[in-house]
Amino acid sequence: MSEQPRVHLENRVGRALDLEDPTPDRVLRNFRYVVGSVDDEALKVWADLWKEFQQVVTTNGMVLPGAEHGFKPSCGWPQFLEKFWVLKHYLDNIHHLCQG
Repeated sequence: MSEQPRVHLENRVGRALDLEDPTPDRVLRNFRYVVGSVDDEALKVWADLWKEFQQVVTTNGMVLPGAEHGFKPSCGWPQFLEKFWVLKHYLDNIHHLCQG
């Protein structure tokens, strides 16, 4: 009876997770997943910011006459400005990822 050669745990896990010398296609796919995830989060923040303007701006970006009285976000200024900083953070991450 011949026994199967023992395979080190690291080798089995590496193969299962595809960690052994990934192909260029695999590297690109993983990169796209990371950038796509950060981009999805940035778009969610942008959508939240845009919702705040829907009372005073049309979908084409035209400012309505009611905006003359000033804009006040429903979430309050601190949270509204925080969303801008979060959006900048996501965009910075995308920029750094794409710069290599």
